[in-house]
Amino acid sequence: MPLLDFWWHLKAGEVILTTSTIPRIDLFSFTAAGKPFILGNWLAETIYNIVYRLGGLELLVFVNTILLVIAFLPVYDLCLRATSNVRIGAVSATMLALGMVVSIRTQVFSFVMFAAYYWILSEYYRGRKDFLWFLPVGMAFWVNLHGAFASGLLLRVLYCTFAAFRELSDGAMRRASGNRAVKLLSVTILCFVASLINPEMHRIYGYFFTVLGDTSSQKYVMEWQPPQINSLQGVLLFFAPFFLVFCGFVYSKRKPELEEFVLVLVFGVFALLSLRNCVWFVMIVAPMVARYLPVVEFGTAQDSGLTKRMSWFLRPSPGARSGAATKMNLLLASLSVCVLILVSPWVYPKVYGASLLDSHTPVGAMGFIERHSLEGNIFHPQVFGDYLIWRCWPRQRSFIDGRVHLFGEGFVEEYQRILCDSDWRGMLKKYDIRYLLLEKAPGDKCGERMISDARRSDSWKIMYEDEVSILWEAFTPCPSCAKN
Repeated sequence: MPLLDFWWHLKAGEVILTTSTIPRIDLFSFTAAGKPFILGNWLAETIYNIVYRLGGLELLVFVNTILLVIAFLPVYDLCLRATSNVRIGAVSATMLALGMVVSIRTQVFSFVMFAAYYWILSEYYRGRKDFLWFLPVGMAFWVNLHGAFASGLLLRVLYCTFAAFRELSDGAMRRASGNRAVKLLSVTILCFVASLINPEMHRIYGYFFTVLGDTSSQKYVMEWQPPQINSLQGVLLFFAPFFLVFCGFVYSKRKPELEEFVLVLVFGVFALLSLRNCVWFVMIVAPMVARYLPVVEFGTAQDSGLTKRMSWFLRPSPGARSGAATKMNLLLASLSVCVLILVSPWVYPKVYGASLLDSHTPVGAMGFIERHSLEGNIFHPQVFGDYLIWRCWPRQRSFIDGRVHLFGEGFVEEYQRILCDSDWRGMLKKYDIRYLLLEKAPGDKCGERMISDARRSDSWKIMYEDEVSILWEAFTPCPSCAKN
C-alpha cells in the first residue's frame, strides 16, 4: 500500500460515513486547519472505506486490480478492432497496461471512466454502436469520483468537433435529428449539466483548475512534472508510445485521419505537461498504434533484413486452429490463473512472507503514538503524513501530507528548508512542535543530518526507534531541577 495519496483518502471516507457529511475545510492537519478544502473525490473515498470495512487491505488491493482490468478492456477491444493482426493488437494493449501500472489511488476510477468514454465515442463516431446515453449518466458519477472528469468533457468536445467537420466537409447537410454532430453536441451539453450534480456544483471546476495549476505540486511532486526521456517511467508513459504512433503516421501505407492527428496533438500536449496526464495519452494512441504499425514500410527492398525479421510479427494473424492451438491456449490460461492466485493479496503475503504495506510505512511508531495517546504537534516528513492521518487522527494531525495544493507554495518551500537547514530547531519553534518523527531513509542526507543533530541535542529524548523511524519528544527540564 502506498504511503502517499492513499491513507488520507481512506480516512476521509471514514469521516464521511461516520458523520454523514462531506467536510469542506481541512480537518487533518494542524498547519492548514480550517482552510477551505474541497473533497472532489468523496464518492471514491467512501467506496474505499466501505471495501476496507468489508475485507481489509486485501479486498482493497483486489478491487483496485479489478478496476484496472475493467479500464484495460475497452481500449484493448479498440486495439483488436483496429487491426487484423492479433499480435499487434496485444502488443499495443500491453503498452497501455504498462502505462496503467499504479498503486491504490482514486485516479483508478478515472481510468475506468476515460476508457469507457473513449470506447463509446470511438464506436459511435465510426458508426458501429450507439451507447451515448451512458455518457451523461456516467458523468454524474465520475464528477464525484475523481477530478479527471474534465478529461472526459474534453474528449466529448473533440469528437463533437470532428463529427461537425466531417458533416460539413462531406456536404451532408441532413436534418438535425439525424445529424451525428448535433447528437454529440446534445450529449456534451447533457454531460456538462450532469457534471454539476456534485456537492460543490459549479465550484468543482474551480477546484479542478486550482489543482491543475498548483505551482507547489508542479515543483515538488514528481507525477506533476514533465516526463523525462532519461527515465524509464518517462519512456514507458510518453516517449515510446509517441515514437510508435509517429512512425505509424509517417511511414505507414495507410493515410492517417485528421481526427487522429488532433487527438494525439491535444493529449500529447497534456502528457508533456506532467506524468500524471500520460495515461490518457497512452489510452488514446494504443488503438492507433495497432491500426498503423502493421502497414508500416520498413524498407524499400522487399528482402531487407528488417522486413524479414518483422514479417512474422506484422503479417495478419491466421484464424484460430483447433487441436494444438486450443491446447496451448488452455495451458496458458491455466498458468495465468495459477499466477494470479499466487500473487493475490490473500496468498502472496503468506507464501513470500511479505507485507501489503510499503516497507517504509511507520507502523511501529504510529502504534506507539496510539498506545500512549500522545498529544501535541508532531513534525514529520511528508511521506509519513497520510499514514499518520489514518492511524492517529483526530488525536494527532499532520504537519504536511500528500495534499500539497492545500498547503500552498510558501509553506511547502518552508518545509523543504526545515529539512535541509542547520537551524531547523529554530524554524520549528513557531509551530509549537512537541514530537519529532523522522524517517531512516538511506541516502537522504537532509534526513540523516536531522537525525544526527537530534541525537546529539539535549533538547530531544528518544521515545521510540525501529528500523524505519525514530520518535523524539522535546525535553525541557523543570525549573527547580534547573536551579539545582
